[in-house]
Amino acid sequence: MLNNKIVKVRFKKYYSEQKSWVFIGKVVKLTENWIMLEGKGILVIKGAVHPADIDANQRVLLIPRDNIAHIRVLPDNFDIENIKIETRGIRIFAVVKDGPDTSINEI
Repeated sequence: MLNNKIVKVRFKKYYSEQKSWVFIGKVVKLTENWIMLEGKGILVIKGAVHPADIDANQRVLLIPRDNIAHIRVLPDNFDIENIKIETRGIRIFAVVKDGPDTSINEI
């Protein structure tokens, strides 16, 4: 299953002005109703000079499954401590070393 896998979780947006937020981390625990991750969040702020703001330190986050838009499994060697961001056109991506880069959001 997903235990001990590194994943990217995109949170649901409930209104258009809401900032886009994703969390990349290792699955600590997974149940029918929630997922616990240890990792870093990435907040996208449209119109900012640096549109992607990455948490400086890792933290543990408990996420209700109802708040998740989607989950993508990343390679086991993904470096959570050194998340690299690239902008291509109007999209922001987190660079994935041994696989396709993962989309964060539009700027």
